[in-house]
Amino acid sequence: MIALSKMVGGEVTVSERLTYKSREKIPVRLVEASKRPVPVTVWNTTARCNLRCVHCYAEAGSAKKGELTHEEAVAFIDDLADMKVPVLLLSGGEPLMREDIFELISYAKSKGLHVSLSTNGTLISEEVAEKLAKAGVDYVGVSLDGMPETNDRFRGLKGAFERAFEGLVNAKEAGILTGIRFTVTKYNLKDVPEVVNLLVENEIPRFCLYHLVPSGRADFSIDIAFAERRELMEWLFEKALELRDAREVTEILTVDNPADGVFFYLKLRELDESLAEDALQFLRYRGGDSSGYRIADVDMFGNVHPNQFWFDYTVGNIRERKFSEIWLNPTDELLIKLREKEKHIRGYRCGRCRFKSVCGGFRLRAMRNGDLWGDDPSCYLYEDEIGIA
Repeated sequence: MIALSKMVGGEVTVSERLTYKSREKIPVRLVEASKRPVPVTVWNTTARCNLRCVHCYAEAGSAKKGELTHEEAVAFIDDLADMKVPVLLLSGGEPLMREDIFELISYAKSKGLHVSLSTNGTLISEEVAEKLAKAGVDYVGVSLDGMPETNDRFRGLKGAFERAFEGLVNAKEAGILTGIRFTVTKYNLKDVPEVVNLLVENEIPRFCLYHLVPSGRADFSIDIAFAERRELMEWLFEKALELRDAREVTEILTVDNPADGVFFYLKLRELDESLAEDALQFLRYRGGDSSGYRIADVDMFGNVHPNQFWFDYTVGNIRERKFSEIWLNPTDELLIKLREKEKHIRGYRCGRCRFKSVCGGFRLRAMRNGDLWGDDPSCYLYEDEIGIA
């Protein structure tokens, strides 16, 4: 996750206050977290979903047998609390379709965990928003992938945008920190400015842009091109500066393309050398792909994956061994290599890039392109920028 608004503003963002309870430029807990493999943990609570999104990495829809029981979920939460993971992110499917979700949120909070909810938002009525607030959820991220017509086509349901945005507002009015998750593809690229402006107008605190990771129902065929990605990042950079100068509450973050951090750093160098160096220091702790190290996924059946898009590779199952044992004492070869990935990265671009230590590409995307340790096909930096021209 690249906190663009932090990079251009030099101030702690919503996400850092949520995760590290700090207003320092480089939170002490972030520095400590960078030295140990205690991950932000995504838990796909259920395969059930009321929508059928074209880019769903979990291929969610109908209920499936064998999902973790309430008792197993409680034991898992206990283990995460003992590990002191920074955030438990509840995803799906649609997590609000799990009957015990409010009870599990409340229990996780009682154990001292920070809890985020990743939802399509369509089920967040005023009553549900109040239940989430009462349970103590720290953050609600609603998936919106464009303005009404575009989003509804993505989500497979007419009226999905209206219901999702209403759910977002309901959560905000219940006093919950909120934001949206936008996965950019060639079909919704044009909608980015309108969606960001909509959030600013409604004082929604976060716009989180996800780069597409080919997984589940999504593949490279719906991704955007090199020039489009670079133009989009140019726009986001300028928008972040505009929001900073206007002191708007909405912050911009990008996810699943660590090249963004390098690009924003290079843009900052043109404006403010001191701010750029602060941003580079931040990237040393938070910039690269943390899959298999500081990000983990546990699916609805208890399988442990290097990240939430990597369902086709499992490093263990929490029904057989505790998550903490699987993660903190790894025996899986891939998990071990991901934690020392700089030693293994090759390729014409990634292998020779001068920013390899703070970026390194997104390894799963490279694998989908044919070589786990090769070039990330979504890097849009010029060769002279990464020092290989």
